[in-house]
Amino acid sequence: MTVSITSYNDASREELLKLWTVALPLDAITVDILETRVLLDENFDPGTFLLARSNGALVGFVLGVHAKRMHLGDADPEGDRCWITALGVHPDVNVKELGELLLSEVEKRFRKLAKRECRVSSYPPGYFTPGIDMRAYKQYLELLTSHGYEVFHEALSMDAPIVLFTVPEKTIGIEKTLNADGIEIRPYRRTDLVRFMNFLEQTMPSDWVRVERRNLRKIAEGGFHQEQVMVVTKGDDIIGYCQFEGSHFGPFGVSDAFQGRGIGTVLLARTLERMRQEGYHDAWVMWTDDIAAKVYGKFGFKETRRFALLKKNLS
Repeated sequence: MTVSITSYNDASREELLKLWTVALPLDAITVDILETRVLLDENFDPGTFLLARSNGALVGFVLGVHAKRMHLGDADPEGDRCWITALGVHPDVNVKELGELLLSEVEKRFRKLAKRECRVSSYPPGYFTPGIDMRAYKQYLELLTSHGYEVFHEALSMDAPIVLFTVPEKTIGIEKTLNADGIEIRPYRRTDLVRFMNFLEQTMPSDWVRVERRNLRKIAEGGFHQEQVMVVTKGDDIIGYCQFEGSHFGPFGVSDAFQGRGIGTVLLARTLERMRQEGYHDAWVMWTDDIAAKVYGKFGFKETRRFALLKKNLS
């Protein structure tokens, strides 16, 4: 098979979207998603978004990203990481043969940019899934591992029906105990803003801070509502939070010093209660781990997908 590999160009947009649908059927995207998550990303680089053609037809692509314009904080502390956020090959084409060509070319371009580590995982500003779906896309997982990538973590997505959700009595009991110790779980107030941002910047990943800053800006514009965020307070301090966007639950987190007291359980329950009150019938979590999954499981969440996160040393 004769293959030509070129950088992304908008003339291939419609053809790319059709290929994406057949190559990654569980993760097909729209033109709106392509623009907002990829093309309008501050770090978008067409030089690492590669398209493969054979006999004039688009048969494969790999989307590589790196901190071209915007530093990524603790996700890329030394500035030498890069990411593959999507990889697709037409089902009628040999995945290993074409995939090897695409991976080799994007890695070569990353090396020229002085990148030392390539990850197939969540690129903070705009990813589609945490990694490679281990059940749906075995062919891509096998391709990557044969090409020198190693699995360093597993993540899972979970979903739950919440149309009949009520806060369990046991959880209410935990909340009463927390209240007696001065810990309160309540909706975010706009007068929490400075303390809330300070809590996030001191305790949460930089990407979570970025997401919340964006959402809090939307409150003033009417595109996000303060009731979509729950906070945990102790006295004048904010020690935890959770949010939802539509039926998407999270992120949520609690300060390390207050772990193990059931705060996360109450926070989860009260946020799900709020989501039901807003009229949502279901809730889903894009990314969690097996430890947190036990807490989610108490409220009806079940694993729907499992992902492998991979990395490779490019040095």
